[in-house]
Amino acid sequence: MRFHGVLPDFHTFPFLLQSFTSPSLLHFGRTVHAQILRFGLQIDPFVQTSLIAMYSSCGKLGSARQVFDEIPQPDLASWNSIINANFQVGLVDVARNLFDVMPERNVKSWSWVINGYVRCGKSKEALALFPEMQTFEANDVRPNEFTLSGILAACGRLGALEHGKWAHAYIDKCGMAVDVVLGTALIDMYAKCGNIEKARRVFGNLGPNKDVMACSAMISGLAMHGLAEESLALFSKMINQGVRPNAVTFLAVFCACVHGAW
Repeated sequence: MRFHGVLPDFHTFPFLLQSFTSPSLLHFGRTVHAQILRFGLQIDPFVQTSLIAMYSSCGKLGSARQVFDEIPQPDLASWNSIINANFQVGLVDVARNLFDVMPERNVKSWSWVINGYVRCGKSKEALALFPEMQTFEANDVRPNEFTLSGILAACGRLGALEHGKWAHAYIDKCGMAVDVVLGTALIDMYAKCGNIEKARRVFGNLGPNKDVMACSAMISGLAMHGLAEESLALFSKMINQGVRPNAVTFLAVFCACVHGAW
C-alpha cells in the first residue's frame, strides 16, 4: 500500500491493530502506533479504541490506560474497551469504578461487566447487576444473547438452578432465538445445576447443526453426572458427523473415562 503511494487513513489502522493479539506481537503494535502518530490519526475515536484493545490483548494495560487517559472526551466504545481491559487482568474493582463513572452505558457496557465478573469468579456480583440493568430497559438498554450467556454462566457456577430457570424464561419471554451460543450456555447451566434432563432437552432442540461448543457442553454434562457411556457415545457421534473436537471436548471425554473407570 505504501509502495504504491496510497496514504493510510483512520479506516486502515484499526484493521491492522486487530491483528496484534498477543504479547509476542507487541513490537508490531507499537510500530503501527508510531505510524498513527506520524499521520496525526491518534485523535480518531476508532483508532483510539483499537489502540486500547491492542495494548490490552498484548498484556500492556498501562499503555492501554495511557491511551485512554489522553483522550479528551472518550466515547462509549473507548469506555467499554478500557473496562474490558481491566477485567482481562483481574482488576475487578478498577473496572467497576470505571463503569460507575462512565457518562453513558449501552448493552455492551453492562454485558462486559457481567461477563467480566463471571470470568473473575464474582458470579454473585454478576447476578446482582442484572436487575439494575433491567431498570434501564426503558432507555433501550435491553439484555442480549451476550448478556444472558454471562448470567447463565454465573448461575451454573453458583449452582443457582432457580435463577437459571428464571433466565431461561426471560429468554423465551423476550423472543430470543436459542442458537448454539445461548443453547450451549443453557446446557452448561442446567448440567452444573443438577438438571441433566433439561440439559438434554435443550441440546435436542438445537437441531442437527450443533457446533463443537454445544457438543462439548453436553458431553461434559453427561460425564459430570456419571453417564460415561452416553457421554462417549455422543463423542463418537460428534466425530462421525464431522464436528472437530477441541481441548474442552477432550477434557470432557477424559472426565467421562474417569467416571466410567476405564
